[in-house]
Amino acid sequence: MSLTAKLKDEFFGGWTKFEALWLCFFLTIQLVIFAIQPDGWIATIAAITGILCVVFVGKGKISNYLFGLISVSLYAYTSYTFGLYGEMQLNLLVYVPVQFIGFYLWRKHMTNKNTVNSDGVEEVIAKALNFKQWLIVIAVVLVGTYSYIKLLTRLNSAFPELDGVTVVVSIVAQVLMMLRYREQWALWIIVNALTIALWIGMYAKTGDTSLPLLVMYIMYFCNSIYGYYNWTQLVKRHQND
Repeated sequence: MSLTAKLKDEFFGGWTKFEALWLCFFLTIQLVIFAIQPDGWIATIAAITGILCVVFVGKGKISNYLFGLISVSLYAYTSYTFGLYGEMQLNLLVYVPVQFIGFYLWRKHMTNKNTVNSDGVEEVIAKALNFKQWLIVIAVVLVGTYSYIKLLTRLNSAFPELDGVTVVVSIVAQVLMMLRYREQWALWIIVNALTIALWIGMYAKTGDTSLPLLVMYIMYFCNSIYGYYNWTQLVKRHQND
């Protein structure tokens, strides 16, 4: 298969009508917000590429890491301008390098020509946590959250508690994503709900917020629910292969 054909399959292959409409709806909303608030173009680009990233993750497409690299870099800058230092550190120091690590790990565990999905499109081979692994995840989240909140308090972060929980759960979810575990989506649901509260809290406290990024996380929340459903199907399919 030629490179052009592979790229065509990667970006345009395997989508259901619902998923295509879902993605187009999300992107249209961001463009409407940009028309209303044109001065927030950096946040808008971060939001659009972020939406593309999470939707592509939900489909198990490795190209999510390209969109993710652009989004997290711009989001780190925007978080810094709002004084959300935990969010800034998370995106700049964790999410940026993770895009390269995640791409490498996923590339080694993609379906091959004998195990592609029913549409003939490559997708990542998904796994599920067992009970013991869940206990480890919970312990890491609790210890990490307590420690990071203490650090953010010393740095005078705008919302150390909420910021701290969000960052630690995000890191654990990102690790699960790189390792191809379905349960990343359960954590992303929590992360997205907390981040929505974070940006709303910023608005309540200062009267200022980034509308494109707030809407982006509302879209992330909706997508994380669908992502859990779709990865459950991936796990079932790959266990039967």
